[in-house]
Amino acid sequence: PCEGAARRVKGPMSSGVVAEQQCIDEFDTMKIRKSYSYIIYKISDDKKYIQIECKGEPGASFAEFCSKLPDGDCRYGILDVPISTKSGAEANKLIFVCWSDDNASVKPKMLYASSKDALKKALTGITEEYQATDRSDLDFEEIKKKAGSC
Repeated sequence: PCEGAARRVKGPMSSGVVAEQQCIDEFDTMKIRKSYSYIIYKISDDKKYIQIECKGEPGASFAEFCSKLPDGDCRYGILDVPISTKSGAEANKLIFVCWSDDNASVKPKMLYASSKDALKKALTGITEEYQATDRSDLDFEEIKKKAGSC
């Protein structure tokens, strides 16, 4: 694109769905300024864009994050997770959570699966992913381990 040109979307994904620029901007704000505890993304009703569905204020609980994930559907989430490093230091790490409810129909599962990687690549700094297909999979201790907590 031209210098200074406003970009509305990040390049097409394998499914043809594109992430709205706001998805990346708000993620960067979360990463740099710790503005949110989580961000939940959804694919728009017309199945053309990934957009922000909701954001959790700093200090929002894991239970609140889980309550925002719909039964019978799919979502992507970025969760700010407190971890303990090997040296014993406390830190925070952002982890990508892929929610694909077992009870969701095949079409949204396939659409979310085929759109996931390009969104993850657009969100610079995401290295870990946690997949959940059932409410029992939404285990904060397991997510913390996946994020690198000892």
